[in-house]
Amino acid sequence: MNDLPKKYVLSLSERHAGRIFLAIGLSLLAHAIALFVPSIKLPPRETQLPPLIARLEPLPGIAARTAPSPASIKQKKPAKKEKSKPQPAPLQPEPVVPETVAEPDVQPDEEIRAEEPQIAPEAQLADEPALKTGDEVMGEAVPAHPLPKRAQLTFIAYKGADFEIGEARHRLEVNDDSSYTLSVDMHTTGLAGIFKPFESNQQSSGVVARQGLRPGKYSETKKTAKGKETVEAEFAWERQTLVFSSGNATPLPDQTQDSISFLYQFPQLPLGESVISIYISNGKKLERYEFTVGEGEEIQTRLGKLRTLPLRKIHARGEEGLDIWLGTEYRMLPVKIRQIDRTGQTAGEMVISEIRVADE
Repeated sequence: MNDLPKKYVLSLSERHAGRIFLAIGLSLLAHAIALFVPSIKLPPRETQLPPLIARLEPLPGIAARTAPSPASIKQKKPAKKEKSKPQPAPLQPEPVVPETVAEPDVQPDEEIRAEEPQIAPEAQLADEPALKTGDEVMGEAVPAHPLPKRAQLTFIAYKGADFEIGEARHRLEVNDDSSYTLSVDMHTTGLAGIFKPFESNQQSSGVVARQGLRPGKYSETKKTAKGKETVEAEFAWERQTLVFSSGNATPLPDQTQDSISFLYQFPQLPLGESVISIYISNGKKLERYEFTVGEGEEIQTRLGKLRTLPLRKIHARGEEGLDIWLGTEYRMLPVKIRQIDRTGQTAGEMVISEIRVADE
């Protein structure tokens, strides 16, 4: 070593000193990174604090809502007292009611009298014929359910039992001179009205006798894609002859009806019998029908469930059938009609959708 030059010795000492300073510098840098890097991550954590402050801001609002609650409670308390006061008030007039009932000019009696004709207008009308002693002496039948002076019945027509194809509207008017007019207008609607248009108008006129309807004239006009067709029939009661527009004629039995009047003749007949016999003309011929009177049943309509009395035409196998339901709550007016084809299947139905009745 002593033989080395001084310059070389000095260069070695400088190198060792540089290495030491470099090591110290790297160590200080590593500590500085270790100390200062966590402080760099703190700002993102501090940025999450403002939402906490925002959540605390609604608290004064809640306190403001709870503040008026005592006042509202105070207001409710007197309200309860006011409701409790009127309760004994209705109890005071009760002992006075027996005294006012005995007086004839008191309003409660007038209200009771006003309700009586509204409760049973049909019952009073049904009793009127029974009070006529002439009918009792003569031994003539008295209608069980007198027809209203005006009636309008609307039916929904179905092909089969559920495919709606049209609408039928019945209009009945009974005049003061006992004459009547009855019309039935029917037309197809919806797709049936487009692909198979059909219109018909039936007219029946005559008088309302003690035994029921007595038709004088009947006509039916049909409009189809093939054209227009009209048939007529005249009921010549004085000659006991039924004359058709075709020129044919046939003897006219009692209780003969046309294709629409027979529906409103049933209320005039004694429905207590098991079988009802009636003659019906469609303007072309005269046929005798027999209907069995069934037991009461409920049917579903657009008016809701209706209590009815069913009538079923007696027919042999291979013949067409006819079922009719009379509304027991609607003066025995027809509320459902079903046609049965020769195979026993339902060919079509008409179900009531609206009933309007007036006695004035």
